[in-house]
Amino acid sequence: MLAQASTDSENRYSNVGAIMVWRVDDVGRPLQLLAFVSGTLIRDRVMVTAGHFTAPVKALGAMPPSVRAFASFSPTDVRDPRTWIPVVRMATHPSMPPCPPPPQCDPTDDILVTPLEPGIADVGLVFLEHAPKGIQPARFADHGALERAEGTLTTIVGYGTTVPRKRDAPPDTTIWDGKRRIRTSMLRRVVDETWALWSIPSYVCSGDSGGGIFLNDQPDKNGSDDKLVANVSDGGRDCRRQNNNNRLDTLSIQRWINDTISNER
Repeated sequence: MLAQASTDSENRYSNVGAIMVWRVDDVGRPLQLLAFVSGTLIRDRVMVTAGHFTAPVKALGAMPPSVRAFASFSPTDVRDPRTWIPVVRMATHPSMPPCPPPPQCDPTDDILVTPLEPGIADVGLVFLEHAPKGIQPARFADHGALERAEGTLTTIVGYGTTVPRKRDAPPDTTIWDGKRRIRTSMLRRVVDETWALWSIPSYVCSGDSGGGIFLNDQPDKNGSDDKLVANVSDGGRDCRRQNNNNRLDTLSIQRWINDTISNER
């Protein structure tokens, strides 16, 4: 079943991009797309994404020479190399366990990290070689915003696939169209300091992980006015069964993000 999400043809959420991992040859030319997720620009050259994407790099210590990562903010075709920005470093929230590649702490796999596991913040940071031109970083929602927003509509933005993958099957990168999609989902319940539940079916699929979730303070205006309140973590392998996402509106998470960025400089 096709995911009920519309393409962001008006480029309303220009600060949401895709992060792609490619196998490259000896001179760095891309040969094979290995993985992709979504993320949101929160500083000139920093994106926030899912920790289960960045954690394998932490486990390895660095990306292997045969693998490189790139980000793109194209709303319609992030696979176009002309839109790519090289990724220079990643950081993972310290609560994430060691996750050797392929990602073994994906909540949809229930191996090292289970859905809604207390104390686990599924958050990572991606540092870009340079800032994307003409894109304004997203602004975080106020601390505790989700606790006052149960029953509120939010906008979920990401670059996921539109067809669920079969159980135990790896993502099929050949069918990915590289388009940014948006869908509206209601916040059901805040679970704890790191997790909250959104309405189901979720219609977030493989590749939407790390995508931005925005509060619709003024839904009739451009998406740049919305506040970033969470990131996609687990929509389930069927893209319908779950919609468990990681909060970005807490003091502890925003403090870790700010401290990590400051230490990078």
